[in-house]
This record gives sequence, structure tokens and C-alpha cells, in this order.
Amino acid sequence: MKNKIRIIIADDHHIFRKGIISIAAEDSSIEIIGESASGGEALELIETLMPDIAILDIDMPVLSGLDVARKLKGRSNITKIVILTIHKDKEYFDEALELDIKAYVLKESIANDLIDCIKEVARGNYYISPSISGYLVESNKDHRHEESLFDKLTPAELQILKLLAQNKTSAQIAKELFRSIRTIENHRNNICKKLGLEGQNALLLYAYDNKKHLN
Repeated sequence: MKNKIRIIIADDHHIFRKGIISIAAEDSSIEIIGESASGGEALELIETLMPDIAILDIDMPVLSGLDVARKLKGRSNITKIVILTIHKDKEYFDEALELDIKAYVLKESIANDLIDCIKEVARGNYYISPSISGYLVESNKDHRHEESLFDKLTPAELQILKLLAQNKTSAQIAKELFRSIRTIENHRNNICKKLGLEGQNALLLYAYDNKKHLN
């Protein structure tokens, strides 16, 4: 008989944590060797028990699931990290990838995804909830689309767009960049033409909407 996949589960919501345990316990190839209600306890369990997989809620007191992964990064630790989350934000997902987290699972689809996730991660593969993977693909498409639009802009125009996203007026931008207000206004008009924007506040709204892509 193959060795069982040894896991720990950490989630500060007692009922949800017990629900995860109940789902995992249905599969005979999985052994639950520990549970905790906080990131700090989870870190201790990982260091003490060295499970194959640690399933961690992204939002926990003191240490989040990402905080635990951050503390373990670079150590010679065999434990693979699975993050449970309600967040579809690309920023959270990108941070998880940077920390070499093996799986990113949405809580809303845990009943369908958990067992497949554990088995895939145990094989050394990555796993993303199908319900979020499509969203991330679309998000990346949007991001690439904005980047392609930004390619049309000169460095000076991009700088002005960034400052507009910070809610600065043409006068404030002119002062900061040591340019005349007229020069800034000309740049603004050129940006609008290149991006196909029309209307008095269209550029300002565009800058706000794409602030995260301008950093």
C-alpha cells in the first residue's frame, strides 16, 4: 500500500475547518495529521510534523497563509503549501506564485476541488481552482491589452498619465516636471488621441481605472 498523503489544515473559522477535514477524510489516501486556527500554530505544526501538504487559509489572525509561506520560503522544507481563499484578485494570486505556493483554491468550490488539488500537489504539480483560472486568463488578457495601449505612448506621456492617476492637475504636473501648462495640455490631448478617448473627463477616468497597470 502506498504511503498516505500527510496533510495539516489551518483555518480560523472552526465550522469551515471541520468541513475541510470532513471532505479530506473521505479519501483513504489522505491522512490528516494536524489542524490549527491560526497561522502561527500552522507554522509550528509544519516545522514539527513536516506534513506533505499544508492547506492554509489566506486570511488568519497574526500570520496569514501567505505570511506562513513567506517564512518558509528558502528553508529546506518538504511541505507544499496550498492556499484557500475567497479572493479572485490577481494581486493575491501573483504573490502566491512568487512564494512558490503549489495550489490556489477558492473556498466556494472547495467541495469539488479539494481532493483533486491534494492529489495533484502530492504528484508535484500545481493546481488552480477551475472557477478562478478562467477569470485569471481574462484578467491577464485585459492587462496585456492595456500594456499594448501604453506602448503607443512616449515616456513623457506615460509619466503624465501616472501623475493624472494620482489626482494631480495639469498645473501641478507642469510644476513637478518643469514644463509649461500648455505643454502638459498638449501631451494630454495627444494621449487622448492615441488611446481613442473623448470627453472632458475621459482621460482622468482612464488613468484612475488603470492605476494598477501604471505602477
